[in-house]
Amino acid sequence: MLTLWGVATLVFLLFTLVPGDPAQMMLGKRDDPEALAAVRAKYGLDQPLSVQYVQYLGRISPVNFTGEGPLFKAPDFGESFQRQGQKVSALIGQTFPNTALLALVAIGFAVVVGGVLGAVVAYREGSMLDQFLTAFSALGMSLPSFFTAVLFAWIFAYLLGPWTGLNLTGSLYAVDDYTGERYLQLKNLILPALTLGIRPIGVVLQLTRNSVLQVAQQDFVRTARAKGLREGRVFFRHILPVASNPIITTISGWFASLLAGAVFVEIIFGWNGMGKLLVEALNTRDLPITMGCVMVIATIFVFLTTIVDVLYAVLDPRIRAELF
Repeated sequence: MLTLWGVATLVFLLFTLVPGDPAQMMLGKRDDPEALAAVRAKYGLDQPLSVQYVQYLGRISPVNFTGEGPLFKAPDFGESFQRQGQKVSALIGQTFPNTALLALVAIGFAVVVGGVLGAVVAYREGSMLDQFLTAFSALGMSLPSFFTAVLFAWIFAYLLGPWTGLNLTGSLYAVDDYTGERYLQLKNLILPALTLGIRPIGVVLQLTRNSVLQVAQQDFVRTARAKGLREGRVFFRHILPVASNPIITTISGWFASLLAGAVFVEIIFGWNGMGKLLVEALNTRDLPITMGCVMVIATIFVFLTTIVDVLYAVLDPRIRAELF
């Protein structure tokens, strides 16, 4: 809670103290003093900064401190400055599921591919396969997402489009121009998810390899092998649970990073997610949407970090022994 309070305070100060009058931006070229005063009064922009800060914390807090109504409430990020009458929470609610699906598929792809390859090369340390995959993971980690997105779009959607059937741009749903019906387009998820998953594949591969090699040298693993257990049972029962700790930490951090890093990928592939919404809000100086998106990402990051601490104790018997 202290972390989220710090993030909320920092976000408020950053986007409140930026040059420019939000009321003037909402009205555009109209320079009507009465209209400006009305807009400032509607959004509370005529209040002192301290009052705006307290009101902002009260809106985004899940706890109702006013004493009116229920004790808990849904966080309220206010109304969009540029999309008149539309609540920021509703806009994020419409776009966040698409971004979350994209990030989940990407991190799942990275965990499966990177984890399997990392475990394989750990048992073949120093081989040609080990050297090749190590170089591949280093290349994958060094490629920025926006460059990979442009490269994959050009190769698989433009050059190989007639064979792959993949679209250069497109979101999860396509809308018929005549009937207005929505059609699920899962194939539009392939290229964005693959693009986002390239970098974490390299990280997971290297972490899995190094962690498996380190745990395999521990005394309890040698004892398990000395008892005559099969290598598969030794790996899944003794090595993998302990070696998973740094991998889980990386996965949680990368998932939150993918939510933020999806900005460039969603713009390039036309994926209708929260990243695209955030870029449009930044271009139009729509501060409530920008602040809402940042707070959602920060909340998810804090939540995942807390879950990881619990998973440590579940997977690693040494940590359970220290706690209990």
